Amino acid sequence: MFVSADDVIRSLRGTAGLIGRRPDALRHFDVSERGFWRSFGAVWLTAPAATVALALERGTGTAPFQLDHVTASVLAGIVAGFLAVPVAMIAVLRRLGRTRAYVPFVVVTNWCLAAGLAALALPGCLLLLGFATPGIAAIEAGAFAIVMLWLHGRAARAILGLPGPAAALITLACFGLIVGFAGGAHALV
Repeated sequence: MFVSADDVIRSLRGTAGLIGRRPDALRHFDVSERGFWRSFGAVWLTAPAATVALALERGTGTAPFQLDHVTASVLAGIVAGFLAVPVAMIAVLRRLGRTRAYVPFVVVTNWCLAAGLAALALPGCLLLLGFATPGIAAIEAGAFAIVMLWLHGRAARAILGLPGPAAALITLACFGLIVGFAGGAHALV
């Protein structure tokens, strides 16, 4: 599940293309079987987000990575977020009669999730460094989250061929799964 620099660059170019509404954005993603499995390696791009989350969870003055329940809960939450949507989408896409879109949907949304979580590390990092107050960091994180939701909805529309409201419903359901599973993993550990 390790990804090459080429995989990362190509997939981030595709993600940026989706944000920029470029019609050729989806061609940058490797939607082969190999690309499907490698897209789960995008979880490594979330290392900055995990580091910032651990530092915020522990407070300043402590090492962010210690082998304890806090580290386990943050890492389990990230992994759960990457696994919940692909598992749930099997049933959803069967129901919608769009099973051929499964692999492209998972590949694109995995890369978008990784890029979004990496971007979400920025407000937390600014907070940790003292360049933002908790309120400003929360507003910045909220803005990034809205962009992530919009990006996911754009990907759902483009890949699944759904109208806007249906794509928005899929996006909100996926977001709910990610938050629910991440929160559940955090609570269990």
